[in-house]
Amino acid sequence: MSRINTEEIVGKIEKIVVPAAQTFGLELVDVEYLQDGGYWYVRIYIEKEDDEVSLEDCSKLSSKVEEDIDRLIQDKFFLEVSSPGLERPLKKEGDYERFTGKKAKLLLKHKMDDSRNWTGVIEKYENGTVFLKTEEKTLEIPFSEIKKANLVFEFEDF
Repeated sequence: MSRINTEEIVGKIEKIVVPAAQTFGLELVDVEYLQDGGYWYVRIYIEKEDDEVSLEDCSKLSSKVEEDIDRLIQDKFFLEVSSPGLERPLKKEGDYERFTGKKAKLLLKHKMDDSRNWTGVIEKYENGTVFLKTEEKTLEIPFSEIKKANLVFEFEDF
């Protein structure tokens, strides 16, 4: 029996979760399907545009998608639905527009100015390019060059 690759399963899970999330006014941020310590996990991260995700939101979405995901995956797994947290991943192009002015950490597919890791403030997103203001300069990073990215939470001084 051949295993379906995890990227393919994640894609199928997303197709199940997106419409279900929308019925509750939620938006899918990310899906992970991974093995940790001998157990498989499906982790679904959701958010509301203008509000915090409640435990009830997570519970409702979990109940709505659990059976469909169960039919998709042969292995036993744990289903977790939660908010992405303060250092949420940036997955879609729209995330960079939405979080303009926020600090982010980006891992690039290839080196740019001798580094693949960059942290700075998202100045703007325009024509498929993220403008990231670092301490030294503003980088123009094509969206297609970003391997992984997330917001960086900063404590405010009181």
